[in-house]
Amino acid sequence: MEPIKRLSVTLMLFAFYLQAVAVDRPEEIRAEMWSSANKNFQITDVPKKWISKSAVIIAQLNRYEYRKPILSNLLRYNEFNHYRIKLLDKNAINKYSEMSYYTNHNDNSTGEYVKVYVGFKVIKPSGKEVIVDLASAVKMEKQSGGEKRSYDKLAIPGLEQGDILDYYICEETTKSNHSLIYFFDPIVYSLPREYPVINHKLQFRAERRCFINLKSLNGAPQLKLVADESNEEQYYTLDGNDIESADDQRWVYPYRELPTIKFRAAYASGKGMRSFDVLLGEPGIAKSSVSKKELEELAATMFATLYDTKLLGKFYKTKLKGVTDPFEVATQTYYFYRNDLFNLSEGDVVEGKSMPVISEVKFCDVISTFLASKKIPHDIVIAVRRNISALDDILMENEIEWLIRVKKGNQYLYLSPFDLNTNPGTIDPLLEGTEAYALDGLLPFKKWDAKRITLPVSTGNDNKTESEISVQLPDLTKAKVLVKKSVRGRNKRYDQYSFMDLYDFEKEERDHFKMGESFEGYSFYKKKYVAMKEAYLSKRKEYKLDALKESLEQSYDFKIKEPGDLAIEQTGRYQTSPAMVYSFTFETEDLVKKTGPNYLIDAGKLMESQVKIEGEELNRKSNIYFDNPRSYTNKITIDIPNGYKVQGLDKFNQKVENKFGGFTSKAKEENSKIIIETVKHYDVNFAPKDQWPAIVSFLNEANTFTEQKILLKKK
Repeated sequence: MEPIKRLSVTLMLFAFYLQAVAVDRPEEIRAEMWSSANKNFQITDVPKKWISKSAVIIAQLNRYEYRKPILSNLLRYNEFNHYRIKLLDKNAINKYSEMSYYTNHNDNSTGEYVKVYVGFKVIKPSGKEVIVDLASAVKMEKQSGGEKRSYDKLAIPGLEQGDILDYYICEETTKSNHSLIYFFDPIVYSLPREYPVINHKLQFRAERRCFINLKSLNGAPQLKLVADESNEEQYYTLDGNDIESADDQRWVYPYRELPTIKFRAAYASGKGMRSFDVLLGEPGIAKSSVSKKELEELAATMFATLYDTKLLGKFYKTKLKGVTDPFEVATQTYYFYRNDLFNLSEGDVVEGKSMPVISEVKFCDVISTFLASKKIPHDIVIAVRRNISALDDILMENEIEWLIRVKKGNQYLYLSPFDLNTNPGTIDPLLEGTEAYALDGLLPFKKWDAKRITLPVSTGNDNKTESEISVQLPDLTKAKVLVKKSVRGRNKRYDQYSFMDLYDFEKEERDHFKMGESFEGYSFYKKKYVAMKEAYLSKRKEYKLDALKESLEQSYDFKIKEPGDLAIEQTGRYQTSPAMVYSFTFETEDLVKKTGPNYLIDAGKLMESQVKIEGEELNRKSNIYFDNPRSYTNKITIDIPNGYKVQGLDKFNQKVENKFGGFTSKAKEENSKIIIETVKHYDVNFAPKDQWPAIVSFLNEANTFTEQKILLKKK
């Protein structure tokens, strides 16, 4: 039987099964979730110590189930979530006055069917229970994972302070599976939540034939294993109580600071295990650690595919003949390989789709194969992002990032999987400073002996934004502002993807590489895509101005008018010109205010919005994690109108510097202009919590700058 027919038959049989149980299943789940036998979900009072909180979770259940029926190509995985929350202030009432949840979903392409069961009830302080009518939900739709998903938006009427909201959202998924191995989605769960919890039960239930990865981190308790002989299942359970809420802090990585549970279930046949044993361990026995040897074996498995590198070899012979510098060979090959992604992207751009990406494993496999063919020394690097895990706490292959490290003596050039704007020599900032393993790319797999290395950390100068801001005050009722930015390193990522598309650098690519015309090879679809391109180009300026307006509204604490004149002067896509350079203009009526015969200029606000640390946030409980070191400089030039003199420049001379960063500003009057210069820099990507006051000192100094004003005094 053909695969498509087998899938259709499987889905038909499952549909009949669903019809047989559909009448009873919603009531069964409701009876289980709202059973009076569960005493924790009958509690109505909260501890006095939490009475000042916005809300308290009285009881919480999170249960995940994984099963494979015998003699069936079906996999079943369920997620049950049940919460009983007491709402203590207006913020909590506003948050829970409207709830959203996905609805039933049937995907024939993947053979996946999802059935969703929900229930919401409000318990008043008097004890009266009001069950919310699900028929009042509004049908909605949104993009999820590149596909449209339907969901319901349900109003929870009549919520008041002191009410209890008791609700459950349960999903039961059945998937047709014909693969030898299948990995269920991993669960990474931080125990402290937004609100304190009186009682919490976390469960992972899996058949004994399933493979399980499970690890408790950052002081999280170990889960208990319970065997259920009646159905050959076992489950891991954690019963927690009196759990304090997690503080809402900026610059914190929860998985590195908070008690966290990592879990993943997988199903694999015997043949699947023999051909693709990927950190699985033994069936039915939780695997809680991964050795260096296992990572070496994983890399050998992942890089066993042989990719064709003839195109790269041809480029090397024709364009790099006589080049002996391994860094130059790697750099130019990287750009050539990246150009192939450009050719694949144009259709997606004009269709409004997300642009294609290359998988990390394929990228590293192709580049390593090419470099090995030229006997160029290099390593395959196994790393994990700082916000996910430490190297020794890797548990699943999807936590791993793959890089190439080209070697030239004691120098290294890192190559990360590319997108349309990346450059050789840069790595994900979340990998900077982390420990990693390096595997010699010139050795056969069996001889691999992973070496522990530390990945480099960029500097604030590597990730730098330089802004030149010129302000004219033609009639003192509004300001005309011209901004020119030069952005380097990680700072330019947002700007590149907000303000550029591939038509900004099409000529640049064609100057570097021989390329065909647009949509070459699209065959009879070409006319369709040419028409879509024309439609896209007709709206392109509008798209860009919308992006500019949105960015400016987020950046400045005053109203923006007439944003425009966006010009990309340099794309920053090549090492020879690594900065993205662009300019734009806007107007505002909020920068200057009349006071009698004089005027006040909110000059400090031209530096863009700044963080202000105050109140409870001054007391830091977690370590500080910045994504990367970075710096920002501003040169603000304001024309002085005729007939006025300037007062208040001395307030713009500020300086706070320490080993974690700093802020410095200075101001002067010169040639009928006000010139203000600022430098703000973050010099580290991590700081212990006891050093928080030092960081606060320069953050708040920068915020103080934004509050300073200049007086234009009538002569």
